[in-house]
Amino acid sequence: MLLKRENQNERELALRKYFEVPTKEDTTASIVLLIIGTALVLVGLNGYYSQRGSDSDLGGGTVVLVLLGLVLGLVGSSKWASINLRYKKALAEVLPQPADHEVDAWLQQSLQGLVVRARGALNLSQSDEVADPLMISAPSLSATYGIPSDDLKWRKGTDGRLRFALFNVMVVLFTERHLAAYTCNLNFIRNVRLNENTREYHYQDVVSVATFEWSEAFTQPTGEKLSTKQVFRLSVASGEYIEVELNTDILRKATKQEEVPVTGADKAVASIRAMIRNKKTTSPVMA
Repeated sequence: MLLKRENQNERELALRKYFEVPTKEDTTASIVLLIIGTALVLVGLNGYYSQRGSDSDLGGGTVVLVLLGLVLGLVGSSKWASINLRYKKALAEVLPQPADHEVDAWLQQSLQGLVVRARGALNLSQSDEVADPLMISAPSLSATYGIPSDDLKWRKGTDGRLRFALFNVMVVLFTERHLAAYTCNLNFIRNVRLNENTREYHYQDVVSVATFEWSEAFTQPTGEKLSTKQVFRLSVASGEYIEVELNTDILRKATKQEEVPVTGADKAVASIRAMIRNKKTTSPVMA
């Protein structure tokens, strides 16, 4: 059933339609009943016509077979028709759907909006920055505070790519004297950010920028380890850290896909390390 909220805009409704993929109920049982019913009717009629000209007593056996076959056939056909009717209604409810490229464009708008939000939350302007912002976005299907379970959606597009409705996001901004980080959970369907967090660190205080990966004990046919979780973490000397997590195990189990979207964490690690290295060598003393 397509969730319809009061005051939702056209984009949200379109995204709900996109991520709502109707599935057809299994019709095997109804088809089996229909086949059995048809077979019993045919057997009964065959017995009736084969014995009609003989002196043998037809009895009630053939009548029972025919009646039983008719009942089973009617039940089977009724169940089959009901399943198909429900599926057609569910399909009609989510049409028309936006194209994959429209959904991608909306996601980029939402993510770029988080850069603007990060600047505001950190009380920075674009003129304060000495490098382009970095963004790490990890799709999620995990239960998250403030995110309704109905919004934990995913969809495989017509282009074969997976798309998700919830993202764990970190935006990193670089100024002349410090590094500023903003994290949140993005509910893409509603275009709402939740669980926001901000941090500011002097470059001299950053002691670690790394990615961690947990893998299964066995390997894939390609020889690679099967990753179950990836974490990007930025730590400072006090022991405090800020991180973004990609739970690949949950994503794989839900989507039945081995390949899940990348976060951009590796690129972010390289860029942040280069910036910190540069700042620590060019600015030995920072207040």
